[in-house]
Amino acid sequence: MSGYKNFAVLGAGNTGSFIIHQLLEHKSAGTINNVVVLTRQESKTTVEGDAKVIPVDYSNKQSVKDALAGVDVVICTIATAALGAQAGIAQAAKEAGVKLFVPSEFGGLTARATEGVVGQKAWVHDHLKALSLPYALFYTGIYSDFVWPPFLNIASGKVSVGGDGNSLVPFTSRTDIARYVCYVLTHLPADQLENRAFKLFGDIKSFNEVFKAYEAKSGKKVEVTYIPISELDARIAANPMDLVSYLHKLWATVDPIQALDNDNYLYPDWNPSQMIDNITIA
Repeated sequence: MSGYKNFAVLGAGNTGSFIIHQLLEHKSAGTINNVVVLTRQESKTTVEGDAKVIPVDYSNKQSVKDALAGVDVVICTIATAALGAQAGIAQAAKEAGVKLFVPSEFGGLTARATEGVVGQKAWVHDHLKALSLPYALFYTGIYSDFVWPPFLNIASGKVSVGGDGNSLVPFTSRTDIARYVCYVLTHLPADQLENRAFKLFGDIKSFNEVFKAYEAKSGKKVEVTYIPISELDARIAANPMDLVSYLHKLWATVDPIQALDNDNYLYPDWNPSQMIDNITIA
């Protein structure tokens, strides 16, 4: 066991809500003692269950520091647009005595990246190292239960994807991510968590395999448009924060060795769902 008993989750949205739910199950089981949820002061977010919700001003270090008093582990799930705020949050966490910081990763590999969204995430790694604040990174691949409507509306019958659609891509549902993250953070010894990156992948498929599986399951044909990498590069050069183009390029250029190499074994009873199980058939 890690010995960590008090957890804070920053953000209660697309990722945070799932992690909060899982942490509360651990609290009910007696595995941990406290769950604190930090939200923006203007947020109307509510949390069901035995969690303490604390509105904070993320730009005010003292506000964040006070909210993190007594917390062992911070799990940051803030949105892409607010990634830069993690520097101040980490400083406040360090001063509050937090023992482990989980930055807002939950996607593809970002280590040593220098540009765009991934560059921002990698910069946070360097900042945590400079603070000597122990951290754990969780690389999950694509959210198999969320990517479809916002990025690939497969139910419409028409989708666009980068490259030729044959690259192997890791997928993991948010429920399975939350289960894995909370299990590892509560069951592994602290020295096996600190300054470590975890790769957890629920399923590995190419997009062409995904489309064929959807066609077989739904009985509907999918019209696929393939976007050349050169076109994606041009879009990103024109707008380094073009998240959609960045994601399509990332998915098209995943190293298959990285996709197949994972840390799933650390949670023997994980049994994550398959990608096709997370697509709603319209």
